[in-house]
Amino acid sequence: MNRCLWLFPVLLSSLTAAEPRWSHLSSRNGDLPAPGASTQQTGALVADLDRDGADDFVLGFRQTAPALVWYRRTGKGWDRYVIEKDFLTVEAGGAVHDIDGDGDPDVVFGGDWQSKEVWWWENPYPDFDPNISWKRHVIKKGGKTQHHDQVFGDFKNTGKPQIVFWNQGAKSLFIADIPADPRHTEAWLFAPVYSGEAGEKGDASGAFKYAEGTTAADIDGDGVVDLLAGNYWFKYLGGGQFKPVKVGSIGGRIAAGKFIESSKHPQIVIAPGDGSGPLRWYECTGDPLKEADWKGHDLLDRDMIHGHSLDVGDVDGDGHLDIFAAEMAKWTESRPDSDNPKAEAWIFYGDGQGNFRKKVLATGHGFHEGKLADLDGDGDLDILNKPYNWDAPRIDVWLNNGTGPRKHAGTGASFKGPLGLQLYSLRHQFQKNVPLALDYVQKFGFIEIEGGGDYGYGRERFSRMLEAHGLKTICSFVDYKTLRDNPDSAISNAKAFGAQYVVVAWIPHEKGKFNEQNCREAIAVFNKAGERLKAAGLRFAYHLHGYEFQPYKSGTLFDLMVSETKPEFVAFEMDVF
Repeated sequence: MNRCLWLFPVLLSSLTAAEPRWSHLSSRNGDLPAPGASTQQTGALVADLDRDGADDFVLGFRQTAPALVWYRRTGKGWDRYVIEKDFLTVEAGGAVHDIDGDGDPDVVFGGDWQSKEVWWWENPYPDFDPNISWKRHVIKKGGKTQHHDQVFGDFKNTGKPQIVFWNQGAKSLFIADIPADPRHTEAWLFAPVYSGEAGEKGDASGAFKYAEGTTAADIDGDGVVDLLAGNYWFKYLGGGQFKPVKVGSIGGRIAAGKFIESSKHPQIVIAPGDGSGPLRWYECTGDPLKEADWKGHDLLDRDMIHGHSLDVGDVDGDGHLDIFAAEMAKWTESRPDSDNPKAEAWIFYGDGQGNFRKKVLATGHGFHEGKLADLDGDGDLDILNKPYNWDAPRIDVWLNNGTGPRKHAGTGASFKGPLGLQLYSLRHQFQKNVPLALDYVQKFGFIEIEGGGDYGYGRERFSRMLEAHGLKTICSFVDYKTLRDNPDSAISNAKAFGAQYVVVAWIPHEKGKFNEQNCREAIAVFNKAGERLKAAGLRFAYHLHGYEFQPYKSGTLFDLMVSETKPEFVAFEMDVF
């Protein structure tokens, strides 16, 4: 059986890669549709809103309508859709999550210093119209103003993600559970995570002094996703309480990743955001709960000026994480020229050992909320930039080595692939958030999967979700009892998902005592069911675990199984670690 591999966990290989060649596209040159009339472009987020395998992007505005537009990837470039046709004062930030649980990602943005609200927009997938707004709902209404940055994650380890958002007017970070019926709940219940300063420094003028930045990562390695915001990471203590752990001296844009791949804990990188200060990454040299055990390393030999773009990803495809960071060129609305005419954007190429090679991507270009994302669906990371008010309105994209065919997971010089993934490898993620787990599978580059379950969505709906993520079920798993007693059920399930193989992964037996009787009973079941499956146009396989290698005569029980199962009806699948 050579089509599928069961992985525990996903396998990543060390690669060598050439530095990318960038193709710069801009709405100024007609390469993309113009965003709109607003000269103050605030928020930006990236998500595959139409489930076609390519990351789309959403831009927010606050000077004039429309408030939100969506750039949808097409075969020839991007089409511009309106998400919110009305005027709203949208702030920087934005987040995406399947809020209503219907299998597609919804969009969140908050209001700026003029607004007391946070909103979410209901994705109408698959019924999109470029000129019809999505339905808007309210998360927060009233209280203090300004909501710069939001993030979703299961920070309280409840099995369901929460939303966290800054409320700068309240100088607080708030958390809210998603209501049971979010479509009919206006204003969610939220509680404070933290109040006070979070490393805000401002710029040389003394302005822009407010906390910002949010992301999610498991910092202490306990299997629970942690909240990062400002210059802190937050350990959940239970009972709605979080412990803030200071990482660096300044706060702002914040991200995390394993820049030292041999390290026990991820590293954290912080840029000054709406202010000026060092661009610095931090490693934990001891206990991640102790401030003194976080050691900083500068990426620049000068302060970063209004560093409002920061992201982490493997840009050059060598298997190691890189850092993308960029400065704003202009932020003063009343000023006709640039505040920072020599603004720079960089990629810091990592080697997986904590060393970085700096490369300047652009000079004199005003970045704001820049992102790394696969914008053309070819499997590598591109760069999105939406300037705030520098030469606005405009949007720019840098394509990584142009647009090529989609790259599949596992392909390379020594293995041509494609490599498939058993969804059981992400079982914990699927237990908590099925749509998000499917996002992971897609972003890893997998196309072929082993599955067979529907995770409570029903076969028809879950099949549509798989199709929307560009995933094809090659193997359908079935339990031993069903295969023995009701093989037609296994056939029906496999055909519903379009699978070619039906696989059993466990033979019932007393723990540690798999014996000849167990083996011979399984052989009979496999031969009989395998013949029935073949007649239905399917192939049966047994997935090994290791208990089959009990001594038997001059070999093992596995040797007995191989010798007495009929090869025309029974195949075997290796367990790959």
